[in-house]
Amino acid sequence: MAYEVQVKEVPPHLALTVRKRASMATISEALGEAFGAIMASAEASGARFVGPPFALYPAEVTAEFGVVICMPIAPGATASEGVAVEEIAGGAVATTLHKGAYSGLGAAYGAVQAWIVAQGKKPVGPCREVYLNEPGQVPDDELLTEIDWPFV
Repeated sequence: MAYEVQVKEVPPHLALTVRKRASMATISEALGEAFGAIMASAEASGARFVGPPFALYPAEVTAEFGVVICMPIAPGATASEGVAVEEIAGGAVATTLHKGAYSGLGAAYGAVQAWIVAQGKKPVGPCREVYLNEPGQVPDDELLTEIDWPFV
């Protein structure tokens, strides 16, 4: 798949968040658990979602890494056990859209990283995966995931 990389400004987001440690083998389970906790917390606090869910990953993923699972919300939500309310920083990012299974996201990351380096810049973290539709709602080959990677 050919990726078109652009630069855009991502605004700061207020979000319900869950922080997890994961590996590539356990990331799906970690995301599922975290989004379940976020949904339960949102229901209990009356949180109103204002954008698609996303996850923040370190610029360099190691064998085990930290991930922050986020759901953008309007002001007024409260935290609950295991779920925080955080302001997620915005800023300039190189971005592309991946269409297909999550297992193919590496190619999208590679395209964005290569584009950043070609511009004479340095990729920094955290990288953002924005989930524009949901597994189970569309076939895997129709999944849409935006990759946003900050740079300096």
